[in-house]
Amino acid sequence: MKRLLCMIIAVFIVFAALPGCGPDSGTADVPDPQEDQSAVPSENTETDDTYGGQSGTEITKDMALEGVGNYCRLAYGWTGGDDDGSYLTSGDETDSEHTLIFRSYTGTVVTFFIEKAGGSTRITEYVPILGTETEAGTIDLFDYIGIEVPDVTYGPDDPPEQPDAPPKKESHYVFTPKVCSVFMEEVFGEIMCETWYNLVDAVMAGEDTFACPDQYTYDWVMGQFPRRCFPILPELIDYAYDRSNSVVDGVASFTYLVSPEEAAARIAEFGELVEGILNEVLEDDYSDMEKALALYDYFSKTYIYDYETADLMYVTAPDYTSPYRLLTTGTGICSEISPAYSYLLMQTGVEATTVMGGNHEWSYVRINGNEYHIDPTFALSDPGTLCYFMMTDEQRDYTGYGRDEYVYVSLYSEDNPHPDYAADDDTFSPLWDYCYLDEILADDDTIRSWHYAPDWEMEFSYFSYAGF
Repeated sequence: MKRLLCMIIAVFIVFAALPGCGPDSGTADVPDPQEDQSAVPSENTETDDTYGGQSGTEITKDMALEGVGNYCRLAYGWTGGDDDGSYLTSGDETDSEHTLIFRSYTGTVVTFFIEKAGGSTRITEYVPILGTETEAGTIDLFDYIGIEVPDVTYGPDDPPEQPDAPPKKESHYVFTPKVCSVFMEEVFGEIMCETWYNLVDAVMAGEDTFACPDQYTYDWVMGQFPRRCFPILPELIDYAYDRSNSVVDGVASFTYLVSPEEAAARIAEFGELVEGILNEVLEDDYSDMEKALALYDYFSKTYIYDYETADLMYVTAPDYTSPYRLLTTGTGICSEISPAYSYLLMQTGVEATTVMGGNHEWSYVRINGNEYHIDPTFALSDPGTLCYFMMTDEQRDYTGYGRDEYVYVSLYSEDNPHPDYAADDDTFSPLWDYCYLDEILADDDTIRSWHYAPDWEMEFSYFSYAGF
């Protein structure tokens, strides 16, 4: 039953999140509980007879709350409480119509416009991450009044392992303090990357000076590299007290925000956190593409988008956002989520960075000599979706961000020559339409995905990524 509910949830969220992916019919695609008793078992037949199909009965506020509540349990996996951030509330009411508003744990805002006289209910869905509102169809609310809906529980429970399944491989990824992608070197240059490594060596040794050629290099290295290449460092160090004179005769200085001993202890804790994630999610023999896919799926099902901070960004720039916050608290916005994702990929040797454009930030990778866009933030709104994985420039444009807006790596690339990057390999395009990851079959170089068939049966498809 849990799997059925998860499938129902997934279909509705992807309809709301993707341009052009909504249902063709004008009716919301949730199984009719009056027709599909296996989907919603009902034992209260007396109540069903009282309300079911009686379009002449006027819908009261209590009936509206009951019917919409049951619908939300079916379509969105709502537990009926607000412990996961989901809730149902009343909107405006007129002489002829009730309005109820539901916010799911993914952030999707669903509005129900209920005709009091007949129970016909129009549904709209708004996805804040995309800024899109779609018509989700209509339902007869009487179909959802007086029924029993099974309890819903959340959690990424793995299916029971078959007795003859091979034992899961152990992973042995080790935290590496000094990481920097090829994109950083191509945009910032070799000297800045070498200076960054000097800074990391100094911190790891408990020192407060490092070799640096000049003030210009110092400002960019201190300002851009720690957040992207060592997310805990901004919590531990800062510029020199006299920033304008922080480099003297090729030696730069910085200050500690905590004692060097505490900094070492916190770095060790952070290293354990990074190793824990990598060794939980990845296997030793994963290719770069498999690493990117496994971490992408993990992000989509693990982290939560911080709508409160996102709203605050329109007013001021919060000083608490960072990839470190995402990794330690489990919540964040795009400028925290994508850098964290790219950082974990760099820890495994995958060339990764981020791209900014249109008030959004997402990840960018180079795998097998080709470049691709990956958006782990959008994936949070639709756990398991493959719509935003290994995208081309064209597909990224289709999802709302044109190439003329791209700023690669950092604002430094706006002022300095850098490669004319292009993501034009569409090998992974079959995964972008209604596909959800079921399993990575690494031994066969195959992704098994699934989608919903018109008869609500789960259909599997197999995509070969041989060569990746």
